[in-house]
Amino acid sequence: MLKTWILFLLTITTCSTSLAQFTPPGLGKTNLASWFAIGVKQNLNKEKTIKSATHFGTGRVSDPDDYNLVKKHSIYVFNEEVTHQFKDNWKYSFAVSYRWQNKYQSTQPYSIDTPKARQELRFYSRFSYLNSYKNVDYSFSYRPELRYFYNPDFSPATKNTQFRSRFRGKASFNLNSLKTQKIITTAEFLFSTTKTSKWSSFEYQETRFCLYYSVLFPQQKITCNLGYMNDLIGKSSITNVHYLAFDVVLNNPF
Repeated sequence: MLKTWILFLLTITTCSTSLAQFTPPGLGKTNLASWFAIGVKQNLNKEKTIKSATHFGTGRVSDPDDYNLVKKHSIYVFNEEVTHQFKDNWKYSFAVSYRWQNKYQSTQPYSIDTPKARQELRFYSRFSYLNSYKNVDYSFSYRPELRYFYNPDFSPATKNTQFRSRFRGKASFNLNSLKTQKIITTAEFLFSTTKTSKWSSFEYQETRFCLYYSVLFPQQKITCNLGYMNDLIGKSSITNVHYLAFDVVLNNPF
């Protein structure tokens, strides 16, 4: 299974566009998860080279021994990202994100854990190369993140700080000449080091694959994205998590 996904990654990264959907966050070791987000994307200058993307999202998860993808609430996310594209093929961005994620025990009946949740304040940037070939837009990006974790009372969590690096390839296949319908694929490798009393080794953690169908309604200035994400967590012992995701984007409402 892993070899198949690696071949898929190599295929799309040789033949991924700017951020078109609000992909789900990783929700840990579960079977199935669901994600819904609503957001606003707004041009900030006349040249349309500086853009803001704001979204609010929520996710739910199944128990480890069932497949009810909406059984338990998992996370709230608020995210703001400002992007600047220059020289046609290059783009960088800076972002801040706040997250509240519930914590559940790993044994039956999988009750709420102690502490009951983890808060996260995340700062990240993204550096991307963009290009296109025929009806395919593609990009490669690197995203460094600095993550701070807190208990519900804002005291530092046991694992309180993390530096993470994300390497992603993305391909967007235009299904019509107006580019209002697309198939979007992404593949992303994640590496991190986490601080408790000291920093851990910087290591590979997980791989995420996404497949999305995206529809733009130009008159309403709305984009709807329906997608699937497969999150492969771990190295020797891999946890395979499946996500169903849907988001709505309001384009330049102001």
